[in-house]
Amino acid sequence: MTEYTWPNGVDDPTSEDIRRAWPATLTALPVGARVTGRVIGRQPFGVFVKIDGAPYALGLAEIGGSPPGTVPPPLGFVISGSVVDHAEHNCQVKLRLDDWGDEREPLPLTINERLADREALSGFLRRLREDFEASGDQWENRTLNSFLEALEAWVGDAPGWYANHGQELPAGGDWTFIARALSAARFYE
Repeated sequence: MTEYTWPNGVDDPTSEDIRRAWPATLTALPVGARVTGRVIGRQPFGVFVKIDGAPYALGLAEIGGSPPGTVPPPLGFVISGSVVDHAEHNCQVKLRLDDWGDEREPLPLTINERLADREALSGFLRRLREDFEASGDQWENRTLNSFLEALEAWVGDAPGWYANHGQELPAGGDWTFIARALSAARFYE
């Protein structure tokens, strides 16, 4: 379902390059420094970033430091953020991303946001479709199969998601309505 890779492209710095340049990296990229870069590797715990202006520095933005529900950006995605720490043991520059390089209106619902009615849900689905049409190549789950697999997994894990955000799963959801809507979309024009 998910594409994970380690940095290993032709233009990516090698581990030896990174270690050799570590003293210069610490000087050039102190805590608080603003950075831009490009995603060169993805793992479940975060993304690796080739930092602009520091060819032998390797940044790591951990998913745990991102807003809830954040999807890691795809390979090649341009980001910006700041240096928050240095990991001496593996010569990594720890980053906090503040710009995923995306100027679109965010789609995920905020943690406390509720859709008031069927029309609001319909509007959200329209925005979701428009987002896919405009930038589906940036979605983690770009095929119907992977999207439905992720949806199934999220629905199954929803109580945990709510608990992790200090909330309880809403008891008043009309699960049959959602199931019928998803089922009807197979044929409805």
